[in-house]
Amino acid sequence: MIDLKSHLNSSQLEAATSATGALLVIAGAGSGKTRVIEYRVLNLVQNNIEPSSILLLTFTREAARRMLSRATRHHPRCKYVDGGTFHSFAYKILKKYAKDIGFDESFSILDEPDAHEAIRRCCVELGLSDKTKRFPRSSTLKDIISISINKGASIEHILEREYPQFITYTKEIESLRKKYAAYKLQKNYLDYDDLLTFLKILLENDKLRDKITRKYRFIMVDEYQDTNSLQGDITYLLGKEHGNVMVVGDDAQSIYGFRGASHANIMEFPKKFSHCKIIKLEENYRSTQQILDLANAVMEDMENKYSKCLVASRGDSGDRPGLIFFKDAYGEAEWICDKVMEFREDGTDLSEQAVLFRSSYISILLQAELSKRNIPYQVFGGLKFYETAHVKDLLSYLKVIANPKDELSWSRLLLLIEGIGPKTAERILAEIAPYPDISGISDKVFKQYDTKYKYSAELAKLGAAIKKANEDKYNVEERLGIALDYYIPLLKDKFDDWPLRLNDLETLKDIASGYNSLPELLADFAIESPERGVFKVEAAKRDDERPLTLSTIHSAKGLEWKNVFILGLSDGVLPSSLALGDEEEIEEERRIFYVAVTRAKDNLFLSMHHEGSRGGITQFNKISRFLDSRGILETLDRGVAADKDEQRFLDEEPQEFETIYNKDQLLKRIIDYFDADI
Repeated sequence: MIDLKSHLNSSQLEAATSATGALLVIAGAGSGKTRVIEYRVLNLVQNNIEPSSILLLTFTREAARRMLSRATRHHPRCKYVDGGTFHSFAYKILKKYAKDIGFDESFSILDEPDAHEAIRRCCVELGLSDKTKRFPRSSTLKDIISISINKGASIEHILEREYPQFITYTKEIESLRKKYAAYKLQKNYLDYDDLLTFLKILLENDKLRDKITRKYRFIMVDEYQDTNSLQGDITYLLGKEHGNVMVVGDDAQSIYGFRGASHANIMEFPKKFSHCKIIKLEENYRSTQQILDLANAVMEDMENKYSKCLVASRGDSGDRPGLIFFKDAYGEAEWICDKVMEFREDGTDLSEQAVLFRSSYISILLQAELSKRNIPYQVFGGLKFYETAHVKDLLSYLKVIANPKDELSWSRLLLLIEGIGPKTAERILAEIAPYPDISGISDKVFKQYDTKYKYSAELAKLGAAIKKANEDKYNVEERLGIALDYYIPLLKDKFDDWPLRLNDLETLKDIASGYNSLPELLADFAIESPERGVFKVEAAKRDDERPLTLSTIHSAKGLEWKNVFILGLSDGVLPSSLALGDEEEIEEERRIFYVAVTRAKDNLFLSMHHEGSRGGITQFNKISRFLDSRGILETLDRGVAADKDEQRFLDEEPQEFETIYNKDQLLKRIIDYFDADI
């Protein structure tokens, strides 16, 4: 028998030894929730609970495997506990009871490409594939239907909030959802979302629910704040009869609303189960007290929450988090690079440091500065700016101007044209190869196609646009502008979320305005992918040192570093401009900030820059509203503003004026507030 008292603090012990009844464990950041689950499993088994009657539901198989393997090291029978994701559990149950809900037990699970193809076929049958209409692509339609299911919201609501450009197709998409459901039933298919939908339907039947819950007498759910409405209902139905349900989570870390996660699940759990006990884990094993003082201040301003106060188990209080102001994004990026290397020289490896940001595009200039200094880094959370399809498309126009023999870029441009497939592109590439200049390619190759083919007109437009952009009278920004004018119609046809991608391309155009040389621009943009770039610099320069981490806050959840920098803390970035005007979304943005703060162990720095620009206009950024309160500002060390006037950052209203750019700068100031890939 393992004595749990020697391994757990008082709150953890209470949670681990509460065997029966409903239990909500509010696990503050860094408070050891995984340890609680591990030892609660052990406690149940040590008290002669049949391991197979214990069900542990998590969000990744790895999480379940890790917790159960730790418990098994203490007691071998723990390996018989049933653990996995909601979806893997649903699959197992549906396989067993498929016939009870009208399915053949040999049903197939559609993967994403198959689901897209199924939706495409349904569109054809409904007459929704008319090429003259700008109807959403099958992948987008699948996303719309999936979000609707996971959020328990109507198609109309999802379109209004997330796909307003398709609101006129509400009735058609509602019809498609029904058609798609009927198609799957007819073909004996289930997709990813159906696993949860049909498990819920199965559990709503009293007789079937009794069969299942007769086996599973102890339910445990990890990361409950991230469950969607379906998963919340399934949890309730699994524990409805016996009430032995423990859920663990942190309401302050509920940040996946865009995926359908319901913050209401964890807040309303005690209402679903009478006599529910609530235990709070507030002893933090990660951060200094000074960092936790900031985290507590952030929580204090949250509206819908479980009140808690994080207390450091460490003896040292540490330094207060720093709030640093900069005149522009250049100064911000340079200071972070300097500080990272200063810590490294003092003995803190790059891998023990991280820069976090709300959206990937915020880190563009920092990535360039790190690359320029040969500081190895890796990026988590979405593609790097330079690797996104639309940015690569637009850069291809400049690449063929700089190098007419760049067949990879030519191929990319040709395949953007409707009617040109790989074989046709290869034939045209073979005809391009003998010509050393743009004029020859445009006049001799593209013009010969005349009107013979359905793609002839578009090919002529491509040739004309590139020939024009190649003229010496145009500077780098103007050349890119010509390419952008040609590309925008293709962008709208290629991507359903083209408005967001267009913002990226406008930012790219702003960056180009800072260059006098096209080859220099393309050379600076040739930042390698994290895998190759990090490996190359590590081996050559850093004696195999692991890289600095750059990450979106969403991708950083659950991780920790000694030193953390939170980049771009201005209104419109964090909180995101897309959340402004919606109180629930603002609250989720506040929780995102809390998650970022609580990743830091020893040192935390918050930064923002004052000046940003867009389209020739300089804008003064306003400090994030999450910092604009005495309770939070009093927990911070205030850095010296780059323009020696800190109050300007705090009090001055945003204003605009015409600006003159310094053409010798590496990159033009970047400020374009929209959400990139989360």
